[in-house]
Amino acid sequence: MKENIPNSSPVVVTGASTGIGHTTCMDLAGRGITVYAGVRKQSDFDKWSGIEGVHPLMLDVCDAAQISAAAEQVAREHPEGIHGLVNNAGIAVAAPLAIIPIDAFEQQIDVNVTGLLRITQAFIPLMRPGSRLVNVSSMAGKVSFPGLGAYHASKHAVEAISDTLRLELKSGGIKVSIIEPGRIATPIWQSSRSTADALLQRMPAEKLAPYKKLMDAVAKSVSGAELNGASPVLCAKAIYAALTARRPRTRYAVGRDAKLLMFFRRFLLSDKMWDKLVLNDLKS
Repeated sequence: MKENIPNSSPVVVTGASTGIGHTTCMDLAGRGITVYAGVRKQSDFDKWSGIEGVHPLMLDVCDAAQISAAAEQVAREHPEGIHGLVNNAGIAVAAPLAIIPIDAFEQQIDVNVTGLLRITQAFIPLMRPGSRLVNVSSMAGKVSFPGLGAYHASKHAVEAISDTLRLELKSGGIKVSIIEPGRIATPIWQSSRSTADALLQRMPAEKLAPYKKLMDAVAKSVSGAELNGASPVLCAKAIYAALTARRPRTRYAVGRDAKLLMFFRRFLLSDKMWDKLVLNDLKS
């Protein structure tokens, strides 16, 4: 059963320039819901200008001053509060954990974890009983693959933060849901590939040598995700459900791969069986 979102009560979406965030904003606006589309770049801000139902918002999740200004703007324009916050902004850093530059690891955590918390803390005062907090995690928050350890660490943290917030915000009537997509066809994978290439070039050849074959396999897998991943529309539908269901799920697995892999990992496969499955898949 669905609940109607009050006409004047908006939803704020971070990471709205491309992929899941962009698709979600278009989907919500198409349903008559007022949306604030958070972006980092002026060029992306300009692209949203003039789109009915969408209000672009400069919102870099790593810029505390910009976050504060964005929250103040939304509060000023909607003193009645917001219906929902969708924490979608994120990056994927690919590199072996044994040799990843610490600044790259810190950037991964700052965007996907600390950034999510910065945004959440800024917008919680605008949320009322019945409001929804929707955090976009990933199947990467439940399963792990080699070469993407920093990304997995960030998404495992998103799962933990979301579970904790669900308990802490319950008394205030704010409902928290997690979106757990599998491989979705979005530009994040091309961006990840470019970032990985730059990172690997920074590493001494002798340190990279033991992981070269592995990272080549990871790069091939990432490229496949961009081409063959599921449509971001599936995520937009799950996010809409989390925002409108009278009793939203705590978790929405999106995509056949996410549902299958998380089920097998949780109920059927031991650690050793999982390791063998993943490594054999990378060899294929």
